[in-house]
Amino acid sequence: MLFSFKDSYLVVFLKRVIIMGNFFSCIVSSSLMFLVCSTNLIAQISFADSSDSSDNIKTPEIYEFRFSKIDRDTISLDINDILVSDSFCAQGIPYTYDALHSFNARRMDRFGGYLNVKINKGLEELRNKGFQSDIKKLYIQINPVSLKVYWVAILGPSMDGLSYVRVDSRGSAGGGLTAVEKQLPRMHRIYDGLSSHKFLEFNEDVRVFYDWNGNQLCDFQGTIKIIQHFYKYGTRDPASIPSVLENLPNKSDSLSQSPLITTAKPKTIAISKPKLKMYKVRAGDTLSEIAEKYHVSLSQLKKINNLRSNTLQIGQTLKIPN
Repeated sequence: MLFSFKDSYLVVFLKRVIIMGNFFSCIVSSSLMFLVCSTNLIAQISFADSSDSSDNIKTPEIYEFRFSKIDRDTISLDINDILVSDSFCAQGIPYTYDALHSFNARRMDRFGGYLNVKINKGLEELRNKGFQSDIKKLYIQINPVSLKVYWVAILGPSMDGLSYVRVDSRGSAGGGLTAVEKQLPRMHRIYDGLSSHKFLEFNEDVRVFYDWNGNQLCDFQGTIKIIQHFYKYGTRDPASIPSVLENLPNKSDSLSQSPLITTAKPKTIAISKPKLKMYKVRAGDTLSEIAEKYHVSLSQLKKINNLRSNTLQIGQTLKIPN
């Protein structure tokens, strides 16, 4: 007999220790394996969730649009040239996209960038320096996100014997070429006695990020065609042309109504009361739409008809000034 009674107890104890050790080893191994599998599963779920969320979240296109403005410092000028530039913003203005082409004062509410009048001042500055004046180039840019219009004009000495003393334009937002052309004869009559020359047809499909009332949209909804035709009016006798008025925003309208060719004996103009049209209100009419249709301001229309509000009655007769 190799072991004593006590030794046999020791052997049994050691066997039990070994068995318990194997048991705990299995538990630890199983726990580790479960932890690794759980970690992988969580990672897969997290990845799937992040992938799904990125697919569902779409950045509004208005924030992704990039506008590149012309740097006026990069525009080359010849000797004696003049650079005239400015900008105006149509954001918050009624009839938003119509306002984008208001380079001169808009008739209905006097809104505009006064581009034409400011160019006329630059042409006059050239003539005061002893040159025959001309507009050589006009750049126009429209930022559809900010609804801001930028323009840069290059003025310089004329090379064809004429002095171009006035610039004017007419345009349309969404109305097409026909809407522009029907306005041109009336504009040309303002400059009777001067030769007209079209020098720019601005034609651009502007992306629509706002509704017509100026409310911002998340994504662009198509485009609207902005058209503006620019003419310059020349003469061989620039000395007979009156000076451009200084106060541009308030007096630009009176500029276009004053005679362009001065004479030694000015004619006496009889002042008469403005002629009126009569308009009968129909179903669906609004005061602002009637004002826009007849190119008068809303306040003027209300004043001439003694209206205290914008409410209209079907069959009501309104006086419309010509």
